[in-house]
Amino acid sequence: MRDLRVGVLGRIAAGDDAGRFVEVTDDTSSSGGFLILTFDNVDRSGNAYDSWVESIVDVDLYFAESGWEVEWLDRS
Repeated sequence: MRDLRVGVLGRIAAGDDAGRFVEVTDDTSSSGGFLILTFDNVDRSGNAYDSWVESIVDVDLYFAESGWEVEWLDRS
């Protein structure tokens, strides 16, 4: 599994949507899955889109299918 961070904003460095920003949110308590949120800008402004997947494994598969390489802004 690739380096995934939940609740951390990252910049999509390669793949579909390169240059946009992404954040994975654990929404299991509400929807039973994970939200993959993408934004135009680092401050989460501009066009924003979301996708829902059932598990963290599905998040990894989504990133792989999109060809995403993400530079996480929080390096901790």
